[in-house]
Amino acid sequence: MIRYVNTPSNEQLKQALEAASNAHHDYQSNVLSGKHDQQWPGWYAAYILGRLGDFVSSSQLTILLENVPGDGDWNDSASKYILKNLRS
Repeated sequence: MIRYVNTPSNEQLKQALEAASNAHHDYQSNVLSGKHDQQWPGWYAAYILGRLGDFVSSSQLTILLENVPGDGDWNDSASKYILKNLRS
């Protein structure tokens, strides 16, 4: 695993996930005509890394996003899950 130095805070990552969610919703609605985007984890990863910088590889972030537990506030759960896995 590659270690990066500028890991965002939980709040920064949560905000980036929320922004990615909003932008992806627009993309899915307008470009994909409401169809489900099965490539969404890669889309989110590219958006988040563009916003926060290279704190992890895009492939690793994509894999982490695919495996986020889906309970409660997803953005909060996702940010905590991602940061926990980056620190281990």
